[in-house]
Amino acid sequence: MTNRGKFITLEGIDGAGKSTHLTWLAARLREQGHTVLVTREPGGTPLGEKLREILLSQPMHLETEALMMFAARREHLDKVIQPALAQGNWVFSDRFTDASFAYQG
Repeated sequence: MTNRGKFITLEGIDGAGKSTHLTWLAARLREQGHTVLVTREPGGTPLGEKLREILLSQPMHLETEALMMFAARREHLDKVIQPALAQGNWVFSDRFTDASFAYQG
């Protein structure tokens, strides 16, 4: 039986050090023999990265932005996060739902 994976997110404003900390944490866990996936939101999949580019470069209605964020998240969950967790891997994400409440809420 495979151990259930762990899902950890780091939240914070741009430049707060999330990516730096994620890289460090992932390296420490890999040294301990864990399989670790580092990902980000929005993004994390080819479609998510395209949506990220649009979200960061195009002005849009707030509800449109929220729907695009949730579309990217759904794809991210289905294609990346859930399969990794099912295999017993650790998943670190640079932002997740807390950022949605802060920025789209």
